[in-house]
Amino acid sequence: MKTLLLVALPAALLVPAPAVAQFAQVNDPAPGASSLLSSNYSSAEREIRSADVSKYDPARRINLGIALAKQGHKDEAAKQFNDVLMEADVEMVVADGKTVMSHDLARYALASLKNGVLSR
Repeated sequence: MKTLLLVALPAALLVPAPAVAQFAQVNDPAPGASSLLSSNYSSAEREIRSADVSKYDPARRINLGIALAKQGHKDEAAKQFNDVLMEADVEMVVADGKTVMSHDLARYALASLKNGVLSR
């Protein structure tokens, strides 16, 4: 099974930001992670989009969706999260060591987007 390493975002979001790098066993560091953690969402978006990572990587899509949502681009963010649900459900390990599935994380991100947790 493929495993991705995640980095936790600020507690106010309660949505982990996954590290991305083309499905290696453990991926570190995450493109855009430090910018997401410092609430610099436009930089995070640029870093994620320019990273040498497949655009189909669910961790990349979730990180990008978070960056887009925090900049007020809710429809684009929802597309990223929904696209994760269209791909294979892969295991991800969050920074605190917990394991989550990409589909569960995408559904959680969509709910957070809908209830305003991921709004600006």
